[in-house]
Amino acid sequence: MKKKKKWKTWLSEQFRKCRENYARIPDFFKKRIVNTLLLSFLLLYGGCALGLTQKSAGFVGWTVYLTVCGIGYALYIYYLAVTKSYEVVEGTVTEIHAELLFDGFKRVLVQGDDGLTTELLLNKETTVMHGKTYRFYFNQSDHARSGIHRLDAAFDFGNFFGVEEVKE
Repeated sequence: MKKKKKWKTWLSEQFRKCRENYARIPDFFKKRIVNTLLLSFLLLYGGCALGLTQKSAGFVGWTVYLTVCGIGYALYIYYLAVTKSYEVVEGTVTEIHAELLFDGFKRVLVQGDDGLTTELLLNKETTVMHGKTYRFYFNQSDHARSGIHRLDAAFDFGNFFGVEEVKE
């Protein structure tokens, strides 16, 4: 009887810590975690329904596997956010240079509040506007692989988490 109470106490304590940590992480990561989990469970529901309708155990198995991978990715994002293993570049976009039409990258100059200018090499699909203030999230522990900026940016190793507009 005592062991059962210890286990319940430990579980409730861990759940409380998890809620407190989740409340302290930035909204960008919260949104990404929730969207990943929702997509994973939607995949689980739809995939299992289709697999059971078609009587395909392989389809259901792959659906469960992909769902577990999605949940694992959400937990990885949570871990990164809680341990603060990310780097934030915040500032106003001063210049946007789309150098070549076919390479898929643009150079963005971001000026911080302290006056320092940071040059970012981003995917052209990342939408930023001149004159607006943004917060860019990058992986803190991941560094350049080859030393060639365009080559490193071409291979998505999870270095860039995303961008959010700062509303003041």
